Amino acid sequence: MDVRNISRRSFFEDNREVNSSAAGISVDGPSRTAQIVFGVVILLAGLTGVLGNGLALHALYACRALRNPKHYLVVNLCIAGGLLCVVYCPVTVWASFAHTWPFGQLGCDMFGFSVSVMVIVLMATQLAIAVQRFAVAIKPLTAAVSITRGRMLLSAAFTWLYSALLMLPPLLGWNRFIIDQSGVSVMFDYLALDGLSRAYVIVLVVFAFAVPLIGIVCCYMYIFFAVRRSRQDANVTCKREAKTALVALRYSALFCASWTPFAAVVLLTQCKVTVSINFGMVASAISKCSSTIHPMMFALSLPVVRRYHKVAWSPALLASVRFPSSAPRQRSLGSGRKLIRLDSRLSHGGKTGN
Repeated sequence: MDVRNISRRSFFEDNREVNSSAAGISVDGPSRTAQIVFGVVILLAGLTGVLGNGLALHALYACRALRNPKHYLVVNLCIAGGLLCVVYCPVTVWASFAHTWPFGQLGCDMFGFSVSVMVIVLMATQLAIAVQRFAVAIKPLTAAVSITRGRMLLSAAFTWLYSALLMLPPLLGWNRFIIDQSGVSVMFDYLALDGLSRAYVIVLVVFAFAVPLIGIVCCYMYIFFAVRRSRQDANVTCKREAKTALVALRYSALFCASWTPFAAVVLLTQCKVTVSINFGMVASAISKCSSTIHPMMFALSLPVVRRYHKVAWSPALLASVRFPSSAPRQRSLGSGRKLIRLDSRLSHGGKTGN
């Protein structure tokens, strides 16, 4: 019998029991079946996220025309999503199948801080992308000059700094990281009802969720209605910009909506409203799956990224199905010429979307 494992498990269970009792929540833990299902869902989301974010980053790096400053924030989004898949999913899947948190308090703090920072980076980066497109819609000529490599790198760095500052307080004694209701994942302590902890929870909900959500919606709605007002004299480029902005708004709104159930769990808990463990686990699974998959959906929604993969992969797939004995050198040269032509069109501002 592993006494250390029992002691560690008892410590975290006691913490959850005290916090849950204070919040008016049932102290019964989740079933082993629920934890396994939770782990399987996170595993599938992680594998999908790694593949999708990898494909998006490959396109943004391999195509020279896509390596320009206006796409740096999309790269930052995919990097944060990819890191979240690599860090969050393996640890959570392992803990889910082990039915306990096996990494101790230090692992709890490190894991909770890193995962929380990455999630907030996703939200902050989407706000930065919305502000960038808002600036282009208001003053396109000024924005074309101001979107430089240095400023976009600084914007990406600021999203990480902003997120780290929001999640430092639990490491410094203001609130803390705990095992959440699933018993296998880590969150800030939204179950604590003392004054300081409640103040931190409210600050986090406002600045990590509400402010970015309001900013994203306002920026994209302004772009959409501005283009609609000038529809009578809008050219093809303006219509394409409006369509791209609407797609981006849809994906950003979907991401925010996926975090709304978890935000509701946090706020209801702070109001001492009883929340079932199963509902908390479902809300957590939805939010985390969205965080791992959303960046690739956002990046692959860009017309240039989709067009790159269409040109890059279609010839090879077609050749493997119809011409299995064809000369591979000829196929690769044909695909390479298409990629070069696409790269040239994008570099010279061809008829492709953003």
